[in-house]
Amino acid sequence: MASSQMPPEVLARIRAMPGNAVCMDCSNLNPQWASVSYGALMCLECSGQHRSLGVHLSFVRSIAMDSWTDRQIAAMEQSGGNQALVDFFRSKGIEKNMRVAQKYNTKQAAYYRERLTRRLDGKTEPPPDPGRYDPATGGSEAQGAEPLPGESVDAYNQRQARLKEEARERLRQKFGDGGMGGVGSNSNSGG
Repeated sequence: MASSQMPPEVLARIRAMPGNAVCMDCSNLNPQWASVSYGALMCLECSGQHRSLGVHLSFVRSIAMDSWTDRQIAAMEQSGGNQALVDFFRSKGIEKNMRVAQKYNTKQAAYYRERLTRRLDGKTEPPPDPGRYDPATGGSEAQGAEPLPGESVDAYNQRQARLKEEARERLRQKFGDGGMGGVGSNSNSGG
């Protein structure tokens, strides 16, 4: 996989994505840096904070000075842009002005990174949804839907599919193939 400077036409497409005229973490205009991990653009000040997180949480590149691989460019183009990231975080109870170190160490940030990685790998099944961020605990409201310790995303998805099928089978055994006909069911209404 060869790496080279980002072609001007690619940069123009990335800059045109929703929200990419403003830093992903603050209000600075015309961001010149990127977090490939999130497929989003950021300003110089925020790029320093992202670099301090470590590449396992945020892989930072300059859009003008660094070389880019095809996969890194694909991450930027498939992410949906800064607005998609900001909207995702907001939907999970994380505001744009949350401290960078806190925001990107959440389960929600890990989910976003993993979802983008899976998309780049051609996988359509998303990772387990972490639920909303709980500011009181710094954790997640998702209870019982998290992966087991050490469980991979694929193993988690297989386990969830197996559990869902086992639940369907229990319902079939209890109520038959007709389902749960009864009060409020159209199949049992006598007209």
